[in-house]
Amino acid sequence: MARTGNFGGFEFDEEVFADMMAEEDYFRTPVIASGIVAQDDTIMDLIGEKGNVASIPIYKPLSIYEDGMEALNNDGVNNNTPVTVSGSKQTCMLIQRMKAFKTQDFTKELTGADPLTHIKNKIAGYYSQVWERELLNIAKTVTSIEALKDAHVLDLTDKDDLATAEMLIDAEQSALGDMAGGLGLIVMHSMIYAAYKKLDLVEFEKYVTQGAIKQDIELPTIGGKYVLVTDYNTLDNGVYNTFLFGEGAFRSCDKKNYSKQYYTDYDPETNAGIEKFYTKQGKVLHPNGLSLAVDSIAGESPTFAELGTSDNWSLKYNTKNVKIGLIQTGTATA
Repeated sequence: MARTGNFGGFEFDEEVFADMMAEEDYFRTPVIASGIVAQDDTIMDLIGEKGNVASIPIYKPLSIYEDGMEALNNDGVNNNTPVTVSGSKQTCMLIQRMKAFKTQDFTKELTGADPLTHIKNKIAGYYSQVWERELLNIAKTVTSIEALKDAHVLDLTDKDDLATAEMLIDAEQSALGDMAGGLGLIVMHSMIYAAYKKLDLVEFEKYVTQGAIKQDIELPTIGGKYVLVTDYNTLDNGVYNTFLFGEGAFRSCDKKNYSKQYYTDYDPETNAGIEKFYTKQGKVLHPNGLSLAVDSIAGESPTFAELGTSDNWSLKYNTKNVKIGLIQTGTATA
């Protein structure tokens, strides 16, 4: 039976709230539209009810240029012998985060007729920032490992230009190869975005949202890729980090087997009574083509710092499976 209580002076039903949150998207529209995060719920089946680690396959592309993959002559003589589709495995781990709130954080705005929806929107907005930060932290880290940094990082620091069309072309071709022209996403600082606007390279494309209510949204694009503008995680000591992602750059799934994912409680002692709200979320957010060194992770969930340590990542297949690139511009400061 669902536990009910009060939060901010309103009735709170944990089961109803959890169902509302389960329908929420935790990435902003350009990320969703770009397809760079591929949802794969089968990963949770591999992890199991009590686990936190899974090995997921990477399959070699069906290309005639791979050894033994050329097409055979159908001349009535040759046997059409099946060939094995080879690949490798990559290790991923659940990233679990949590945060608790007090009613003071919500009370001023909890005056509407639908308080649960209001709380849901605030919590969803908070976790969208959490997962966006995790994604960019992983992206910056994996592009710095020895096997990837030469091809996947375009270092243009201390150059005069913050943004040019040639930068994007060079970075896409180096990091993504023949996938450069496909669907994807560019994440950039507002200063870099302004520079591209001055070059008249920003266009707008209509994206139709899915779900119960469909609506048309005009999203910015550059070179056919959607653009996400954020001043968080894109500026580091004077250096602007512009991220490029190809479609399917990350594989993801949501942890759903929580017993109490969203929970309210009341502390009658402190300050004559405080209502509290506890939240937890877990995701696999894994860069396709790499493995996380789970034996180097101290706890049951990797910390932000552990995910940001390049020694904890290793390339498991062809570099072109890693559809992540990074352009660095600006002038580094001490």
